Amino acid sequence: MGARIASAHPPGMAAPLSIRRYAVPIETLAALLGAAVAGLLLMAPLDLNGTSGSPVLQFDLLVINMPRAAAAGAALAVVSAALVVALGRRSAWIASCGSALMLLADQFWNRGAPTMDSLTTANYIDSIFAGILLGSLAVAAFGKPLATGAFLAGALGSILIGDQTSLPPGEGHGNPLSQLASVGTPPLWLLLLTVVLLAAGIVLQQPDPVADESTDLAIGTILSALVVITATVLSTEWFVRHAGTPLQIGAAVAVTVGAGMTAALLLPGREGTLVLLAVAVANAGSAIIAVPRPDWAAPFPVIALLAGLAAGRLWRSPWIAFAATGALAVFAAGTAGVAHQYSAIPVIGVAATGFVIGLCFGAVVPKTAGSAVVAIAVLIVPCLVVALRGSDFGRVAYSPRWYRDPSGIVSASPGWAALIITVGCAAGVYLLWRIRPTRTAAVLHVRPDEPRAVVPQG
Repeated sequence: MGARIASAHPPGMAAPLSIRRYAVPIETLAALLGAAVAGLLLMAPLDLNGTSGSPVLQFDLLVINMPRAAAAGAALAVVSAALVVALGRRSAWIASCGSALMLLADQFWNRGAPTMDSLTTANYIDSIFAGILLGSLAVAAFGKPLATGAFLAGALGSILIGDQTSLPPGEGHGNPLSQLASVGTPPLWLLLLTVVLLAAGIVLQQPDPVADESTDLAIGTILSALVVITATVLSTEWFVRHAGTPLQIGAAVAVTVGAGMTAALLLPGREGTLVLLAVAVANAGSAIIAVPRPDWAAPFPVIALLAGLAAGRLWRSPWIAFAATGALAVFAAGTAGVAHQYSAIPVIGVAATGFVIGLCFGAVVPKTAGSAVVAIAVLIVPCLVVALRGSDFGRVAYSPRWYRDPSGIVSASPGWAALIITVGCAAGVYLLWRIRPTRTAAVLHVRPDEPRAVVPQG
């Protein structure tokens, strides 16, 4: 299953040996920063502090377009990963550096006082090139253990921070890390450093051999992403336009689980296991009441994420990850009514969310970069639980201003819906494993030299 494209790369000059000795730390840091920048721009792409005086209709259109822009970026991440796999690792580094350079130019161009129209345009530009950066960098990093780990930590950490950010604080309030997350715009020096590191990554790559045969374009990976992203976008936008009756919630849950299962079947072998885990943990994590929480707790989610990745690599069981995701959903439902009253509950909730996301992605690391990007794309697109929390004001968002509102109305329904989705996704993995009982098929439809993670079987 796949279209054929031809690729040929003329041999080039290899990097000097004195530079190549630093290849591992340079590539690892480039993967970390590149993934972090891309994830942050996809999840929290705009600074809304200067839009309070804008017309209500324009502001509504701006916020309504945010999940659509995120979905576009997520889809392009998968498409770019599929394309650069066919073109080679050097092309992956070139595409990553080029997209980061475009993001730097866009951020520099929009440094002045933004208008509502320019913010909407910048939102789409950032999402598109951040998606290309994320997908290309996954191919560049996969197959190199340290770079793969750094890529996952950067992508998942930035997605987690962007998703759990509260409304931007007023002038003079909040620490710099909270301010950076709330406006979703990395500083220019960080973008410049990322571009320099990605350019160094290009230099460090060995020249690609001339390809005499055409290579396979991973159509299954692209179709998998399109199914789950399209179903999520359409079902969430349909849901927020209706009253949210139990029957409608049940229908939306069925669509979510069904789309996840279909996407998993479109991936080779058991690679779709991580996609179903991502569907479950995206909804459970979105049900958590993450604000208000003290500024000193800002590093906790990232620390918990790293601990979760390590625990996942130790246990390597999707069933443990599903159990943890179900427990997270129950915690979200059980604490929904009191979370705004006790700051300890949001702190525990965000740390638990980080740990469970890390556990899911550590327990089931796909062999191919494309499958990993599909799972990450699931975390980027606002899910059913986000629509359920936004049904009162008719937007796929946590609040009318997109971010999580510390004074927002809460309900236990999102947590219970996330629990049902988790059970459905676990049943989907059980069915997937019954259909494909061995892992030897996991490399079908993949180039023999495609970058892949080193995952011991067991």
